[in-house]
Amino acid sequence: MSISEFFSTIKESQFNIAQIYEKAPNETMILLAIIVVAILVVYFVVSNSIKVSNTVKLVENILDSKTYDEIDKKLSILSDELPKRGVKVTDALNLVKEHLLFRTSKLLANMTISQKIEKYQELSKKYAQIAQASKKQKNEDLVVFYEEKSKELLEVNLAEEIAYYLENVHFNENEVENVNAIVKYANSLTNPESIIDPMIQTMNKFSYGYNIDLFKLIEKLTKEDSKQVFENANEKMEELFNSGDKEISKIILDYLLEKNENQKVYDYISSLSIKSYLQQLHDLYFNKKDDLNLDLAFIANPLKIDSNYKSYLDESLTTNWRDSSHIEFLSKSKGVLEVLGHMEFRTLIERIDNIKVENENRKMIEEALAIAKRAESIALEAKSLNKRPVIMTQATQVKKTSEN
Repeated sequence: MSISEFFSTIKESQFNIAQIYEKAPNETMILLAIIVVAILVVYFVVSNSIKVSNTVKLVENILDSKTYDEIDKKLSILSDELPKRGVKVTDALNLVKEHLLFRTSKLLANMTISQKIEKYQELSKKYAQIAQASKKQKNEDLVVFYEEKSKELLEVNLAEEIAYYLENVHFNENEVENVNAIVKYANSLTNPESIIDPMIQTMNKFSYGYNIDLFKLIEKLTKEDSKQVFENANEKMEELFNSGDKEISKIILDYLLEKNENQKVYDYISSLSIKSYLQQLHDLYFNKKDDLNLDLAFIANPLKIDSNYKSYLDESLTTNWRDSSHIEFLSKSKGVLEVLGHMEFRTLIERIDNIKVENENRKMIEEALAIAKRAESIALEAKSLNKRPVIMTQATQVKKTSEN
């Protein structure tokens, strides 16, 4: 059937699809297919036009965003839509790209360094996606701009933010998250030492022995999260407590005593080789804390300072002259022999032996008394049984009467 005949058939059938299909089924199907395709094309064109218009509006309004999260959300939409929506969107973005970067930087300014590290990495990734999407639209200005800025955001902007943080940071226990975030980011780079080394140098400018805030920060660092910074801090702490030639402030020593980390303090004092500082600590702590082990830590230190250890030990032994465990503990403590001298120390050992003998004798006497009391109790019980009257039953009395 020719086209003219087909249209005549349509006219004769008064556009009745059933009659038209009955007379010209093939031509009807072709016509319907053409109509469907035309509708789809119109729908696609209109839909795309609407989406282009919406995306252009999104670009034009992106600078009005009040928070970084708003911008981030819009950039995510933009990176998805940009390859599909043609030159109108890329032209609109090209007009605001510099302002958009400035606006984003302002919204990032008041975040913590850990947040900035996260956001700058996100932003760099999105800029790289936009650059790639711009290639499909062949917009060289956008491609060059977003490729360069994607790198600069990390290599320049974030690097400057970290440097500024390290120049101005007051290290304390609240900085743990920031420190760990910097360490994690640094170790993701090909040259982590470019960030780690300045960070360690900054930390080393502070006094490990006098800065209680730094001390508390170091306590919260972990090998898993803080890595190189933890290793450096741990080495400094080992040296601080074990070298014998470093001063640790009273504030830190008091903090450790309050946390019941007493042994650290005892070991530090007993091995301290700075005579003048040992004297200071002696005047602050010795015989003032009701802590025998703390006092003995000073006595254990071989340095000769202005002290009266002999009088202290004599008083302690006199007060506890019957306490063999106390006397024995003192006798085994480092430095006590040197303070008392060999003669008095021998007397001290003899006193311990005498107390042990006395305690053994007392124990034997107490055991003998206990046995005697038990024997007396048994004897009294037996005596009471012998004195008890014999009660005869009625049957026994009858038998005895009949026998008589």
